[in-house]
Amino acid sequence: MSTQGDPANIGKVLSFLREWDRGDRTVRSRMLSTFLGQNTGKSFYELDRELAQLSSLFLARLTTWMRLTYMFGTFLGLQLRAISIFLSASGHDQYLMEFLEDGGALTLLDILNYTQSKEEDKAEALHLLLTVSNAGRKYKEIICESRGVKVIAECLAESDIEETQETAWALLESLCQGNPKYQNQIYRSLITLMACNSPKAQQLVLHTLRTIQSKTKTAHHSIVEPLLNMLRSLHLEVQDEAINLILDLKCYDVKPLLLSGLVALLRPTKEEVKPHQITEESEMIKMTGSLPVFVQQAAAAKAIRLLAEEDHELSRELLSLGVIQYLLYAMGNREHTDAQIQASLALEHFVRSFPVVEEHVQRVMGSTLFAAFMHKAGSLYMNLDETQAEILITNKVNISGDYVLCLVMSKLRSAMHKGKRAAQGIVESAKPKRKRSKTAVKEEETTQAASSSSYHTFPDPADVVQLRSQLLNWYDKEKRELPWRTLAMTEPDLNIRTYAVWVSEIMLQQTQVATVKDYYNRWMKRWPTVQDLASATLEEVNQMWAGLGYYSRGKRLHEGAQKVTTELKGQMPQTVDSLLKQLPGVGRYTAAAIGSIALGQVTGAVDGNVIRVLCRLRAIGADSTSPAVTEALWGLANMLVDPERPGDFNQAMMELGARVCTPKGPVCSQCPVQSHCHSYHKVHVKQEQSSKKLLWKLERKTSALPDIEDCVNSGTCPLCPSEPWDDELGVQNFPRKPAKKPPRVERTLTFVVIRPGEEGEDEYLLTQRPNKGLLAGLWEFPCLLLEEENSEMKQRRTLCAEISRILGAHLTERLCQYVGEVVHIFSHIHQTYVVHSVRLKDGDTQTQTENAQWLSRSALQEAAVSTGVKKIVKLCDSVDSQKGQTSKDGKKQKITGVKNDKKSQTSKKPKLGAANSGGRQLSLSSFFKAVKEES
Repeated sequence: MSTQGDPANIGKVLSFLREWDRGDRTVRSRMLSTFLGQNTGKSFYELDRELAQLSSLFLARLTTWMRLTYMFGTFLGLQLRAISIFLSASGHDQYLMEFLEDGGALTLLDILNYTQSKEEDKAEALHLLLTVSNAGRKYKEIICESRGVKVIAECLAESDIEETQETAWALLESLCQGNPKYQNQIYRSLITLMACNSPKAQQLVLHTLRTIQSKTKTAHHSIVEPLLNMLRSLHLEVQDEAINLILDLKCYDVKPLLLSGLVALLRPTKEEVKPHQITEESEMIKMTGSLPVFVQQAAAAKAIRLLAEEDHELSRELLSLGVIQYLLYAMGNREHTDAQIQASLALEHFVRSFPVVEEHVQRVMGSTLFAAFMHKAGSLYMNLDETQAEILITNKVNISGDYVLCLVMSKLRSAMHKGKRAAQGIVESAKPKRKRSKTAVKEEETTQAASSSSYHTFPDPADVVQLRSQLLNWYDKEKRELPWRTLAMTEPDLNIRTYAVWVSEIMLQQTQVATVKDYYNRWMKRWPTVQDLASATLEEVNQMWAGLGYYSRGKRLHEGAQKVTTELKGQMPQTVDSLLKQLPGVGRYTAAAIGSIALGQVTGAVDGNVIRVLCRLRAIGADSTSPAVTEALWGLANMLVDPERPGDFNQAMMELGARVCTPKGPVCSQCPVQSHCHSYHKVHVKQEQSSKKLLWKLERKTSALPDIEDCVNSGTCPLCPSEPWDDELGVQNFPRKPAKKPPRVERTLTFVVIRPGEEGEDEYLLTQRPNKGLLAGLWEFPCLLLEEENSEMKQRRTLCAEISRILGAHLTERLCQYVGEVVHIFSHIHQTYVVHSVRLKDGDTQTQTENAQWLSRSALQEAAVSTGVKKIVKLCDSVDSQKGQTSKDGKKQKITGVKNDKKSQTSKKPKLGAANSGGRQLSLSSFFKAVKEES
């Protein structure tokens, strides 16, 4: 159909339409295929010109033919794709209106509703309806008025194809943005869909419900029962979405139903627990060994904990529902570990928040079990025997009688935090007069002493708001441009963004930013998605990681990527909890950092930099690794984090610690939150006092000097320093860390075995380290740890024998030549490599074991080897070059540290670093400065 010459073109189009009208199915199929090939992607004006202003006639024929034949499946896919060309044509909505006027929307819905329709045809019909919906509000109304919501929802529930499910979900999400009167219709349909069997559909339905719920002011009571039933899903993604929806509903009038329902789930009835009644997901149950009712119990405990942590008033409501008795019951369920863990964590919150709960729980558990519970609630199940479990299950805790007292005490304690210490007597008299052990009384006094002081926290909310503003304003102006930050800000794909931040956080563990940047760029260029990394080999990962240190990190990244691809269907975990549970090598900080930066979750993140900043801000001087300080710091971080910009706030705290509030030489004058810093205030006041003393102005004006504010409970407070203030240290008095253990000193005998290569380039023998332990899986020169009880000569003989075994040929130790020593420092090991070399004449020498290989010099530099191996190569090069140098009189120069074969047999340990120094003695400070420490 040419566009040249209007009359001629009109004639061709009319001829085309006549052929269509007279043609059979075969002819029309051929015509449709030609039409698709020639017009895909054209705009409205291009199509109209191509069809000589008769395009509407062809669209009407297509719509009518589809209406008549869709039940027979006659080239339905071709028809739908042809119609898609018209509806997708940019520049005008005329085709869309004509299609709808001819009943096109009804036909598409009928295709979805027709049980015999193919999945691919349903998917195409959904795409067309999505195009219609996205065209504007009036088009959404047409779909909704044509009973479309029900049909689309059923299609989502019944389909087994993920692409179809996701398109249906996107269509429902699009319809939600239309007329509010149809939102209720969509809302009810989605509630009905919650009972469907497809986990993917359930996840999408819950996500859409959350979107609608954020737009509506009420929640229908019919949502509660199916939502609570979703907690028994054995699919973690569905569970997480259900819990998030429960958290969203806490502000609606269904809250009482939800809370009472959650508490009831903690204690399933005997009928529910009977295995023969479980019929759904039997294969999954067989694999996990978990009954859905116990999965539901664990999820309910987790939801209760999250609700209680978010809102103190909700904690009180849950107490009035008897939640403590039910949580103790769930903790005793030895048939499901996760239920015990989640119930323990939830109970810990109530115990720490309400003294009345602590009394009841301690009485039920007994002092020994209660002490273990308070030490680490999440692992209590490991110490629980059958008798103790039975005690928890049969508990009769009833807090209802003490509940009013609990509220009174809570209010009075809040008043005390604000400085109204006169309330102390009222609290003491209001406490129940029960006999308690001396240990318990002492622990309570210590806890109250610590909690009654606001010195180590931010009691004034205005200070928190001000600190956030000051810190974020500074960060916006001063932040470094780092590749992972840029990617986190610009990458729209949530999965890639989460993966990219995960990679950066793992690389930054124990490694400086300057070192990581190049590694990160190379890594993301080679493996831009989690699927790319999963398809790589561990050898390739180790090769990429070589020189970055702590090699187990790269291995865990690789394992995590494979887990995401195989077990999580390629989707990175989307919550802090799931990141912590599902990714190997991800701890509390890393999960919080990824969650806040990549996913926008409101959570603090505490790393080494943040520990230092917070300890100085709030004068926390106790051992920063102690449980009390650790929990206090996490509490502060979660209190301070900006809910609007959690990722930026956490990065700003780290940036502040890295560039301003440094371990040594902090630049307090440049600190944006200096006004909130107790440490800085203390230094400033002490300096002023010292200055006035020197000027002899202290005599009668002592009262005019500013006071140094300190913790009122210093001496009993678990956060205050146990050591006296050191004026010379200033703000560096905080934080206090335990003394580091000195690194372990090791000496390792190392052989560099060289043979001539095929192209004249030397080849080196390397062996692979075990898959676990230090430098796991990396390649190295054959080596043997030198032990004190055995002589170096004896061990060298042993190593020669091992090399002979690898090569399948006899290697005598007199062929070996001493080269020198290389010092390489790990974080916990001071390693010295005692290097010998041997050069083989036979270039055909082959290795006889799997974990050995020959590598050329260029290949060795690119292989998965540690920095220590590269240092050894550098030493060998240095010695070879020195041997080749000659003096003016033709005699070889003397090389300190390089001994001939005969002398090396009987020599003692050579001087450290002599071979590298070329005969020049280095000072100790110069030497240690030259040694690069590997993190």
